[in-house]
Amino acid sequence: MEFMSDMLSGADAGKPSLFELVAQNKMTELLEPALRHITSVYAHRYPRYLIRILNWHEEVYAAIMLAVERHYLRNYGGSFTEHFYGTKRVRVRQIAGSNALTRGDVWGSLVFLVGLPLVKSRLDQYYDRVSGGDAARLLGDAFSQQQQQQIEPEPTASAAGVLAAARRRLAVVQLAVKRAFQKYYPHANCVYHLAAAFYYVAYMFDRTGYSSPWLHLLGLQIRRLSAADYRAMDARGPATSGLAAPPNGSILRLVRNAVARLVGGGLDLLKVALPLSIFFYRFLEWWYRSDFHRRVQQTPVPPPPMPLRPHPDGVAVPFDQTICPLCEKKRTNPAMAPSGYVFCYPCIHKHIDDTGMCPVTLTKADPAAIRKLYADA
Repeated sequence: MEFMSDMLSGADAGKPSLFELVAQNKMTELLEPALRHITSVYAHRYPRYLIRILNWHEEVYAAIMLAVERHYLRNYGGSFTEHFYGTKRVRVRQIAGSNALTRGDVWGSLVFLVGLPLVKSRLDQYYDRVSGGDAARLLGDAFSQQQQQQIEPEPTASAAGVLAAARRRLAVVQLAVKRAFQKYYPHANCVYHLAAAFYYVAYMFDRTGYSSPWLHLLGLQIRRLSAADYRAMDARGPATSGLAAPPNGSILRLVRNAVARLVGGGLDLLKVALPLSIFFYRFLEWWYRSDFHRRVQQTPVPPPPMPLRPHPDGVAVPFDQTICPLCEKKRTNPAMAPSGYVFCYPCIHKHIDDTGMCPVTLTKADPAAIRKLYADA
């Protein structure tokens, strides 16, 4: 709807809205925790094989995304999430009349798409470690200073040696770097987020065509894919991996190109598998919350057991069901024996207490198993 309103109002139809760009970034941020959750679940089942991958999850995820993002930047001119939302990256300064990405643009984009988030994540973890983490935030600076005092090197008699003195100076420098990092990293982190927010606001009010400072540094802008772009993709055919090479008749080159087509097809499949997985997840979420799932999970009510037949030597059951078989009078204060036959409560309780059997079926019975019956008024 927003795209149609832009067209009708005469605005730039190729410029994506801020909400589309925010959705792309949010999707990128959600991919890593989702993959971490899947890895942690299977790591608990197969710790021998996956625990190391879980311990180095950020690096493994960065390596995977490096291959994925490079494939989409080379073949579609945009990152995975950008292509998923129907956008691409274009050069502001054209080369030979073309605004397509160059090799340098691809690698520059990979630095900010994969390298920067990895470095930022590691710096955040390191800051939590040197600052005391949650304990320092709860207990204040005193806890953090205590942590610093524990790592401060103590002078020893062996410091007279050259090697010991060098180690001590190195420890002092490391401590100074940690204190400087702990002091100035929050300010750098604040500048990092303020710069992103500033570009968002400027982009929203058409003050700049760059949606982030990193795109400004690279000289790239985000644009919507046009009909000509889609026609060019269809005419080009399936994308291939960077492993592909011109055929020369050798078996090795044939195998290499086959692997390249397989890898390229698998990476292209992600743009179809992702929405299908989201739909499947939403379907499972709806299914487990719906009444259909409860009905399927409910076990059917078993049929009632067959009634016990009267024993030939037992008390005869009167034709009138309101008559007690023991006292042969109108039944009062009705109670049911374990066999299912109904008597007066005093009659059946005394009989079972004396004989330990049902008077009709002569089956074993216990007075505690007698159930009193109450009729609605």
